[in-house]
Amino acid sequence: MLSKTIKSTAKFFANLMSNIFAVVLVGIVGVSTLIAWATGTIDFLLQSITIPTPLWATIVVVLLCCLYTYLKVRQFRTTQKSPNVQEELYEAFGVYWNNQYKLRCLKCKWPLKCASKGQDPSLFWCSNCNTKFALRDPNGNPLTEANAIERLKEVLIG
Repeated sequence: MLSKTIKSTAKFFANLMSNIFAVVLVGIVGVSTLIAWATGTIDFLLQSITIPTPLWATIVVVLLCCLYTYLKVRQFRTTQKSPNVQEELYEAFGVYWNNQYKLRCLKCKWPLKCASKGQDPSLFWCSNCNTKFALRDPNGNPLTEANAIERLKEVLIG
């Protein structure tokens, strides 16, 4: 019985030693592979930093700038105060007018802005739906905002 115990113990230690040897061998191979991978990665990064900027990197940066600008403009548009749709609007001269004689878009009732400063004072555009409007009298002649307001006051008051 003592010999069986000694044989079993010897077999156990032999298996233990082979397992320890296998674990150490796998650890050495793993560490050397990790070191080789890290060295290759560091070399690649150093080469990437020292060469001129590749075209794809420039394209990515430009696209990211465009995306940022698009998101900022979109955010600005959504934070703008929407027009008061409760107010009474009058349609005249190709646009809507509110009771303070401010121009409004025919499509979305958004306030209109002058489209061309100093060139044609009869052109206006909507910053919400990006539509252009021209102030015209019933005969088709262009009107400035001041002339249109004068005529609108005459029609509403007189």
